Amino acid sequence: MTTVDRTLLWVTRGGVFLIPFVPLIVASPLFFPFITGKAFTFRIVIELIFACYLLLALRQPEFRPKKSLLLWGVGAFLFVVFLADLFAVNPFKAFWSNFERMEGFITLIHLGAYFLIASAVLNTERLWHRFFATSVGVSAFLGIYGLLQLAGKIVINQGGVRLDGTFGNAAYFAGYMLFHIFLTLFLICRHRLNPGLKWLYGAALLLQAFTLVFTATRGAALGLLGGLVLSLLLVALFERNNPRIRKGAIGVFAALMLFVLGFYAARDADFITNNPALTRFASISTSDAGPRLMVWGMAFQGFKENPILGWGQEGFNFVFNKYYNPDMWSQEQWFDRTHNIFFDWLIAAGLLGLLSYLSLFFFLLWYLWKGAPQDGSTPLSLPEKSVLTGLLAAYFVHNFFVFDNLVSYILFFSLLAYVHARFGKAAPSLQGFSALQSEPARYIAASVLVVLLGSGVYVLNIRPFGVARNLIEGLKPQTAGITENLAFYKKAFAQETIGTQEVAEQAMQIAITVAGAAQVPTEVKTEFITLAIEAMNREIARSQNDARLYMFIGGFLNRLGRFAEALPHLEKAHALSPNKQTIAFELANTYLATGKNAEAFELLKKAFESAPEFTGARVAFAVSAIYAGKFEIPLQLFASTTALNVLTDDRLVKAYFDAKEYQVVISLLSLRLEAEPGNPQTHVSIAAAYLSAGNRGEAISHLKKAIELNPEFKQQGEFYISEIQAGRNP
Repeated sequence: MTTVDRTLLWVTRGGVFLIPFVPLIVASPLFFPFITGKAFTFRIVIELIFACYLLLALRQPEFRPKKSLLLWGVGAFLFVVFLADLFAVNPFKAFWSNFERMEGFITLIHLGAYFLIASAVLNTERLWHRFFATSVGVSAFLGIYGLLQLAGKIVINQGGVRLDGTFGNAAYFAGYMLFHIFLTLFLICRHRLNPGLKWLYGAALLLQAFTLVFTATRGAALGLLGGLVLSLLLVALFERNNPRIRKGAIGVFAALMLFVLGFYAARDADFITNNPALTRFASISTSDAGPRLMVWGMAFQGFKENPILGWGQEGFNFVFNKYYNPDMWSQEQWFDRTHNIFFDWLIAAGLLGLLSYLSLFFFLLWYLWKGAPQDGSTPLSLPEKSVLTGLLAAYFVHNFFVFDNLVSYILFFSLLAYVHARFGKAAPSLQGFSALQSEPARYIAASVLVVLLGSGVYVLNIRPFGVARNLIEGLKPQTAGITENLAFYKKAFAQETIGTQEVAEQAMQIAITVAGAAQVPTEVKTEFITLAIEAMNREIARSQNDARLYMFIGGFLNRLGRFAEALPHLEKAHALSPNKQTIAFELANTYLATGKNAEAFELLKKAFESAPEFTGARVAFAVSAIYAGKFEIPLQLFASTTALNVLTDDRLVKAYFDAKEYQVVISLLSLRLEAEPGNPQTHVSIAAAYLSAGNRGEAISHLKKAIELNPEFKQQGEFYISEIQAGRNP
């Protein structure tokens, strides 16, 4: 190899060895810092080393891709997803994804490149050992990070008590540790270690397991248990060459079963019930699956509609809205994932996508158990095969309840690359590339790659990076005032790249705040509102069947009091998601504001009947009945209700007041006063009801009580009293 070749190889390998450090990155200056920083770093590293790898592979046949079923499987998977995204409901988002996920086809193609590069340049067992050992070392560091979070020395970013490390998400952190538990076991089985290294690996295992437990992620715990059980059973059943290992596996299996049974038996013990993480594991039951089963049911309906290529990546939002189950009212209202690996790929890429994805697991298992190494390394022993099989099972079980993220993808594609590197056959040499040995050809090839690399880095990373940075700056208070926030939003809006929907949604939220701020000049308010509407209209033009977009702009216009403009947007949202109560509530508010009381009544009646146990729907239906003059309906709806917060809901009070049912208002507010006699605002409200009912004496009495309870109300209260005494209604 020439100096140039050695340099290319050194740079490419160095880049691959940087990948295990990606999980450490948290980019605070960016929107979704736990996701975007990792994704941009991974993409840029892959783009840089892919250019070097292409030159190396063209010049040196030994680094060209090997032949294996895994290579064909990865290629088929990427091709199917590409077709699915090309014909997706929203192709733009299918390719780009968003800042919250940073997936889409852009990430998948980088993972494919990573698979090719790693399998080619990590071409010895020793290099793979070092690579996996590096990854285990990073996981141990993150285990210590988790301990510091548990001790309160480092903040838990998602809040609560579940450790989330540098991931900002406990489930992501758990999946990462789950993978590394088996990877560490594999290294222990595979390589002869001196006593010092054995202790280090053992300590890493303890950190990984401890951290996983305190992420309190039940899917990962079930995956760990299932993977360990499968690994131990395989060794116990099929290990014939080493009776001691077989007996050890049986013993560990028995101990593991006793531990599980003991934990279950002690589930009500104080040391478990007083620990939030252990309580989550002890409380696992089939009833916990209710929301997920509903989501999976919706996903199945979506699959039946587009069974071959699905809806494209980021397409579940459409399915969730269209087939929304009204019983999901108490859950998240905007699911973008099915929380199940089967349904995720059925929705993203249809049956072809799922089968191509599952083929990767099948080919991995085929090579582990039936393949012969082609790189001259020692064949895998049965315990080693069993541990890697357990890893695949654990990963699969974990993803049955959650979904992949960038780091879990990286780990999975690392395993694919390892097996491909070991079991793939060298491809036949390609003719014609010897020309790259000439000096002019080298410069031409390098120049072309530099141009392509620069373009790719700019389009795929620098522009999106700028959007993520400008968006987070727009959210922060600026020393130059609100006009500087507006400037950042305009910069973010100007780029047609990843995160355009998030720009629109965030612009609308800040525009509402700005619109209600008295100190902000009118022209600045107008600019914010105009920008927000333009940004959301751009998204609607790109994705005309997304109920979320219409709901956002309709709700935004409602907050501004522009009900006539909001109406067509909200009616469209309701047509796209007819069963979602939150959309019905917003549309009903618009109907009521525009005098369409009968339409509001019929709409909210349906929303209530779809989920009678939903208190919010019950109250909303009662309010619409009051405005429709059907006063008997609220009496029926609340006949058996004793909850004071429901009976005296502000929406009910306002509806009765608007309907001039002042005696009902007085009786409801009297109930509230019985529970909260020291609330000055309730005295003011009931004073208004008494005044409207013509009882000026009681109105004055309650205003005096409000002044007594809240001296700051004295000046205003006394003004009201003087007006009432003068025979006027203030």
